[in-house]
Amino acid sequence: MRRLLLLPLLVASLLTATGVASAAPATVGDTDGDGLTVRSRPTTASTSLGLVFDGRRVDISCQARGQSVTNTRGFTSDLWDYVPALGGYLADAYVATGHDYRIPGVPDCGGSSGSPVPVSQFHGQPNQGEDCGPASVVSALLAAGVTPRGWTASRPVTAINQARADMGYDPTWNDPDQFGTGEADVKRALARNGVTATVVFNDLGRVLAHVRGGRPVVLAGNMVSLPWSGRNVPHFLTVAGYDGDYLVLDPASQPIVYRASAATLGAYFDHHLGRAGVLL
Repeated sequence: MRRLLLLPLLVASLLTATGVASAAPATVGDTDGDGLTVRSRPTTASTSLGLVFDGRRVDISCQARGQSVTNTRGFTSDLWDYVPALGGYLADAYVATGHDYRIPGVPDCGGSSGSPVPVSQFHGQPNQGEDCGPASVVSALLAAGVTPRGWTASRPVTAINQARADMGYDPTWNDPDQFGTGEADVKRALARNGVTATVVFNDLGRVLAHVRGGRPVVLAGNMVSLPWSGRNVPHFLTVAGYDGDYLVLDPASQPIVYRASAATLGAYFDHHLGRAGVLL
């Protein structure tokens, strides 16, 4: 499937974001062979994203204070380490970082995976009308606490073009045979940034539960059902978080954080070329 987005309107981009420092290497240990659960947020009650075992080398992009955890050796810490390649947090009590607490130079995650950063797809690039997918990749990575390849807040188009290139398309010209991008393209670009993603079809409940668990989603649908848009165009956008409302970043609309209900997202989702989510 392809997302066709051909819009003449240029939208100004207003962006503020803090980049993530270079990843710090570390090693998982002291689980006595049971493995360490990767969590969607810095708490043992959040969604499990899988297991890693003693000796596993990881790269930490940021650290957050969360629930205190005591390891098998009796060491307690409330620090959690975000690992982009795993898409989640590890309890620092089970991670050998070479430091007693925080790793110097590694930023704070802000108590969550990242921050909602609106990223407009319109910067005058050849594919700007079709770049909802690449722009959503950039905003989803930022919401996950991962610095996109090529990212600078002052020139987001570089990261958008890099995402299009990571999908396998030439960002320097508009291919008349390639109108927009699909879920597999989004997943491919995320993988080039070290983030493993899952594509889910026809199950909005699972998609929204993923967001409520603390992880962003790139959501396919049609803009005609968005109250702030109304254009009849298949589209990608990012659902970046949840705080009672779903926090939506729409690359083809104003560069702000929109708030939406499950019903609004359901109407957007339930269209031809929609009904899909890419879960980070």
